[in-house]
Amino acid sequence: KAVPGLNHRGAPGMTVDRIFREEAFADRLREMVSSDRTNSSSLTRLRRLRERIGTETEFENMMDLPKDLVLMEAAPTNSGLMWIISLVFRGVTAFFWPFILIAAAVFLAALLWLGIGAALWTAVISLLTFVGLLAGIYAALRRAEVQEVTKNKLPEPDLLGRVMEVEDDGVVNHLAGISVMKPGRLRRFTLKIAFWIIGQLATHQFRPGFLSEIGTIHSARWVLVPGTDKLLFFSNYSGSWESYLEDFVSKASNGLTGVWSNTKGFPQAKNLFWEGATDGDRFKRWARCQQRPSYFWYRAYPNKSVHQVRLNAAIRQGVLTAETEDMARDWYSLFGSRQRAAGSLEVDEIQKIVFGGMKSLRDGVLLAIELPSDREAAQSWLRTVEPFISFGDESPQDVARMIALAASGLEKLSLTGEEISRFPIAFQQGMDAPKRADRVLMDTGEDAPEHWEWGNSGKKTDLVLSIVARAGSSTNEAAKDAANFVEELKRLGGRIVAKIETTQLPESGPVREHFGFVDGVSQPILRGSRRWARDKSSLDIVAPGEFVLGYPDNRDYLPTAISVAASRDPQNILPAETHMRSGHAWPDFNSNHAGLPRDFSRNGSFLVVRQLEQHVSRFRDQSLKQAKRIADHPSMPADLSLEQRAVWIQAKAVGRWPDGSSLTRHPHAPASGWSVDSVAVADNDFLHGQEDPEGRRCPFSAHIRRTNPRDSFDPGSMKQLDIVNRHRILRIGRPYGPSQPTKGKPQGLMFMCLNGDLERQFEFVQQTWAMSRHFHGLTDEVDAIIGRGGKGGRLTVPTEDGPINIDGFQDVVSTRGGGYFFMPSRSALRFLMHHHT
Repeated sequence: KAVPGLNHRGAPGMTVDRIFREEAFADRLREMVSSDRTNSSSLTRLRRLRERIGTETEFENMMDLPKDLVLMEAAPTNSGLMWIISLVFRGVTAFFWPFILIAAAVFLAALLWLGIGAALWTAVISLLTFVGLLAGIYAALRRAEVQEVTKNKLPEPDLLGRVMEVEDDGVVNHLAGISVMKPGRLRRFTLKIAFWIIGQLATHQFRPGFLSEIGTIHSARWVLVPGTDKLLFFSNYSGSWESYLEDFVSKASNGLTGVWSNTKGFPQAKNLFWEGATDGDRFKRWARCQQRPSYFWYRAYPNKSVHQVRLNAAIRQGVLTAETEDMARDWYSLFGSRQRAAGSLEVDEIQKIVFGGMKSLRDGVLLAIELPSDREAAQSWLRTVEPFISFGDESPQDVARMIALAASGLEKLSLTGEEISRFPIAFQQGMDAPKRADRVLMDTGEDAPEHWEWGNSGKKTDLVLSIVARAGSSTNEAAKDAANFVEELKRLGGRIVAKIETTQLPESGPVREHFGFVDGVSQPILRGSRRWARDKSSLDIVAPGEFVLGYPDNRDYLPTAISVAASRDPQNILPAETHMRSGHAWPDFNSNHAGLPRDFSRNGSFLVVRQLEQHVSRFRDQSLKQAKRIADHPSMPADLSLEQRAVWIQAKAVGRWPDGSSLTRHPHAPASGWSVDSVAVADNDFLHGQEDPEGRRCPFSAHIRRTNPRDSFDPGSMKQLDIVNRHRILRIGRPYGPSQPTKGKPQGLMFMCLNGDLERQFEFVQQTWAMSRHFHGLTDEVDAIIGRGGKGGRLTVPTEDGPINIDGFQDVVSTRGGGYFFMPSRSALRFLMHHHT
């Protein structure tokens, strides 16, 4: 008896031995390309490289082209009406062959015994019966889908902890999950249909090794365990769990929905293949609940992504076959790598910092606070502070204040352990959780939480209070404003864990961070905000739900509410969970909300705070050192002074010139000239992929290209822009420390950003883009600016004359503290101030 299932291989036609041999071959060619300083044509240099590598006995067995090149084949070109008709015919014969055999037998019998007329009538009756059968199956499926209710169950923390212990251990990750089939024969039948259709598409539509557009899977298998109702799924894949799931949500949700909509608890689907997994928040919750820890699994090549396997195969194939100038150029390129209306936002409930516009308040301070352990005392202090917190999108006057709480702070005030368990796991665990700090954020070595000045287990931070104010003549007016709250806090038994005064912003002109670069140029624009009203054509527009909870996100879904029972809110301070939460995001006035859960999260946001010390002298010294080392490279601008070459290197690391102009639009010199005080009109409407697909202007490891790749992965694609915008963060930080390097007085960036989803946004950007060693097909490179702890230390600058490798450029930023916080709405703050039974 056949067992329903589906297999996928990410590297078809590749043996483990071949993968390792091609990696060594490609690495050797990378060394040759990097050291080749000749100034001749690409084809001439490639032929010379081919001759050299051919003389090395170690690689004799690599100089013949493999016969099996399945992995390098393009996607099949099957399409059009005839292919669809063929697919339908194959599907009908595969699943309804008993009916077809019976109908054929009846037709033949009628033809032999009753004549052609009777035979035709039996054919018509058989066809009508078959159509009725299909209609009945479809009606039963839709009836079941409409009646299903999605349960927003959170994963069991202990089980999830064991799962996460074995995640992110190397480039190749593993996932195993067991889901339970819905009862009845219908669901087993639709499961087989889903497996068959996915298999047909994988064979006849997708590029070898890909599922739809996803090429990060090493292996995957679904199988219905014989004799049970358990559907087992396991997969080896490259990258983080979050990136793997987001790939499917954004690029292949129909396949996941087609299979898993047949199992219990899956988000509601439509017509078997639609919706379901496109509700990314609920789908990922469900997926986490299905997971089981896999303590042993096989990884033949644990530190190689499928992309790297494919890239190495392409390098081998290219060096053996390129015989034209354009093919040679293509080969060298492998080494550089390749809502709502405005009125919908309840602005008076949203803290002012979300809407920006604070540059006129030049003084600033951030307080990291440990609340009193006594609940009454903690709430008393909050009642003192709450009236002064700033809300709304009007321009601030003289001072603005923002408050956000860690999980421990929420618990000290009003929330129960059960209520806190409804928050995302990342928030509950905190930034200093060992697995998050080590494997997700890459805070290791001297950057590890145990060395932080605040925010770790020894210097617990329950709350942060950020204040910005109009500049005074001599004192920091924001710090002066904070003194009133600090005095009351200490009187009630709390304490200040850390106090960081920010650098006074300039009276006019742009803000520069301590490395000397104009900061805050590229920011997402919330649809519905005042800025959106001024610039509706921007590529940076995102739905408000990407940063403010309770509103539709870029995929037009609402996040799961973090709720409390109605009995916990007798004063009805919080909105009912259904308020503005229907599928069309309209208020519901027809039902009684009295007994419904209260939405604590609406109009709130998750805040990331990281104190990042900048080693300014080291940054400049390393730039000068590298400027001297690569001065003889043929693609290095020859007419620049040593200092200008150092700035050139710094700009390649950042992705912009110090004046704010982009490398994508101004690759050779700053738009405003070489003066360090010059300021350009910072351009931001460019597309990395469309205007600089090979990274020759703005390198792939440049900070701005990693943290906001735009269309880099699929040049010119608006779909790719939509995908990238799912991972944007809203930055609200400021520099701290003296304006000029001063011994004993550190300089840095008080990095703060807002997120609707900590894992999908901040952690994704940090892990999958900024600190990934294989971002955009690079080899052992991380973000050129925030890479630290000895990670990477290389910046590859592709050029026509081969890549410029800037080595030893690292550790210019160090983590000194931080945390994950929830920035509540006005209503949520008021709820926290009261004792609830």
